[in-house]
Amino acid sequence: MPEVRFNVVVSGAPLDGFDLQQVKIEFAKLFSLVEARVEKIFHRGNVTIKKGVDEVTAHKFIRALERIGAAAHLQSYHEDTKPVLKEPAPVEPKESSTSSVKTATDAGNTDTSNDGVNKIAADAQPQSKESNKNPTSGTGDYRLEEATASPEKPAEADIQSQSDGCEPFRFHGNGSEYFRIWIVNILLTIATLGIYSAWAKVRNAQYFHGHTELAGSRFSYHAKPLTILKGRIIAVLFFVIYITVSELFPIAGAAMAILLLLLLPWIAIRSLRFNRRMTGWRQIRFGFNGELWPAVQCFTLWPLAAAFTAGLLAPVALYKQQQFIIDNSRFGTAPFQLNPCSRDFFMIYVMALVIMVVAGLSAWLVSTFVPPLTPVVFAVTYLYLFVFLSVKTTNLIYDNSQLRGEDFGFSSGWSQGSYFKLVLVNSLLTLLTLGFFMPWAMVRVAQYKAERLVMLTNTDLEGFVAGEEQHVTALGEEIGDVFDMEVGL
Repeated sequence: MPEVRFNVVVSGAPLDGFDLQQVKIEFAKLFSLVEARVEKIFHRGNVTIKKGVDEVTAHKFIRALERIGAAAHLQSYHEDTKPVLKEPAPVEPKESSTSSVKTATDAGNTDTSNDGVNKIAADAQPQSKESNKNPTSGTGDYRLEEATASPEKPAEADIQSQSDGCEPFRFHGNGSEYFRIWIVNILLTIATLGIYSAWAKVRNAQYFHGHTELAGSRFSYHAKPLTILKGRIIAVLFFVIYITVSELFPIAGAAMAILLLLLLPWIAIRSLRFNRRMTGWRQIRFGFNGELWPAVQCFTLWPLAAAFTAGLLAPVALYKQQQFIIDNSRFGTAPFQLNPCSRDFFMIYVMALVIMVVAGLSAWLVSTFVPPLTPVVFAVTYLYLFVFLSVKTTNLIYDNSQLRGEDFGFSSGWSQGSYFKLVLVNSLLTLLTLGFFMPWAMVRVAQYKAERLVMLTNTDLEGFVAGEEQHVTALGEEIGDVFDMEVGL
């Protein structure tokens, strides 16, 4: 009768009385894993870390995991099953396992017998004791088999990112949870005459960044409310002065408006630098390297050219802006790049023009024969044009964007039908609830965007390095907010 064998499965949750973050730290020490790999294991849950071991060895693994507070269980092993985890990166070496064994023991159990983690592999496979001995420690302690893995025999606990070279984005927020943040932000902003708006903005950004996940790690937002508040105060003062001067001295007000238009490229650069710098992933910050003169061309000269050509060059201006934003963005020191797609981008707006012509003729026919339906035709046309342009431009821009050359790409799967339904339902429910459905609408949009965006990976995601620290302020961004000049992808 064949021997019964088991898989050791980590549940992804701590045992009662243990702190999850501390459990992750001890797990990383015990298995000699980098932080990102540990995050994947605990986030994914029910991950097999050891396959096909006998019952005695399996229980030794369970007890070792219990000592550090990691919930785990056994599964029956079948030879014909596919490995749960495969092709991981080599495990990083570790100076000594003595400290990690001690910490793991202190965390949940003081048992130091042969059932302890420092002798699991030795007790389970006495004939391979010498090969498993920790060469960096003179105490003669032994680690799990995974901890001594080599590139030829990698650790089973080290997760492969995605076997098909794809890393999907995910959004884990929900409307009820965000509603509490949203309503408190509104009430406190009103109660403080707008002062709390800086804190509200940070809380909103932290929520949506913190609930967006890529490759087992979530994004982060690091802006400080006081930094935003300073920039916002200056922006509001400028706005008040502009309104006052425009009322008392119209010519001076017009001059200030022209000045603001000339400052738009500077505002765009400051806004983009601030937003990128305050956004991080796996403790690496994004950045923006755009210069002033290229920004002047994209945000001033090309829009003026579009105005003088009755809008014919508007698609070119929009494309130039997207190209400027993407080509000057970076993740750490790795640059983003937009592959040339100006012709396709221009054709999207040509198609939109055709839709407008057809919709205009339809509206004329409806107004002639069924006048009461004319507003409905205009509303549906506007909504469909918005959906058409959003879906087509988003898919085109993401599909042609790359990170660090051809190492990483993106694939966007927005569809007109599903996005039209999303926007229509969100709009109707927001109107019917007098705006109280807004938090759910925002969460639904975030989920839609994340679920349909995938990173295409041609190399290891761990290879990035953080860029140099760069001092930026919130001033440019806040002027953009006050004057409704938000820029970005």
